[in-house]
Amino acid sequence: MRCVIASLLLLAAPLQGRAWGEKGHAMISRLAIETAAPRLPEFMNASRGELIYNSNEPDRWREEAHSPMNLAQQADHFFDSELWGPIPTIEPDRYQFMEKVAAKKVELVKVGYLPYAIVENYGRLVNAFRNWSRAKTSADREATRQNAVVYAGILSHYVGDGSQPMHLSIHYNGWVDDKPNPRNYTKDRRLHSRYEAAYVNSAIEAPSVRPKVQPLRRINDVFESIKQYLTQSFAELEPMYELEKTGEFNPEQPRPKGTEFISSELARAAGMLADLWYTAWIESGEPVPKQ
Repeated sequence: MRCVIASLLLLAAPLQGRAWGEKGHAMISRLAIETAAPRLPEFMNASRGELIYNSNEPDRWREEAHSPMNLAQQADHFFDSELWGPIPTIEPDRYQFMEKVAAKKVELVKVGYLPYAIVENYGRLVNAFRNWSRAKTSADREATRQNAVVYAGILSHYVGDGSQPMHLSIHYNGWVDDKPNPRNYTKDRRLHSRYEAAYVNSAIEAPSVRPKVQPLRRINDVFESIKQYLTQSFAELEPMYELEKTGEFNPEQPRPKGTEFISSELARAAGMLADLWYTAWIESGEPVPKQ
């Protein structure tokens, strides 16, 4: 089971098996706040250190390896597209989706819930922004500020997970043994951490990623945008495996194509995150939709 594998990886390499690693997640948050800060409440920019710290919070939860909390949240980091089908066909909420997964006779813990981790934390951020604006006392204003910064940071984590193609596939750590592999993709079980942590630590810096971050925009349909974002990430899975075959993701000898590929994924995550933060702020000032 994936939960057992994850626990063993956690014990063996506490910082290496986590999506994008600490450096990558921090970079995504840093670039996102640089992009969105002029259009957000000032406290968001003033709290950038907290935002960056909170971007790695869901990976810190994994330290409680066998706790109910960790068992419940570990499937929020991925979505195994092959077990479901096209990402645009997923249901609009987690429980409708779970019913459909159960009907397919797929184990609920195996398919993953990354789209819902993104959209649900987006909703929490909207609510925190709204209550910050409504706060009537300085104590309430500070409490809601802290809530917004926590939710924005946690949202950052899952958005970052969503730009890493192996988080959208059953082939999340080398090609799986029991599936056809006509192009002879690697089965190296160190690929995941080598790609998203070791290579990022060795070869990727913010100045090379920053120019690739898209201009800020308001998202008109948040869940649809999330599905499109994850669909693009999944589409990059086989191109990533092809590049791996040519040695592009060796942290000991970084190469231009590998650096360009990963930098673009980090930049896309930073742009998506900035857009979600900005859209959440706008939405928080609009009337609450009627049920």
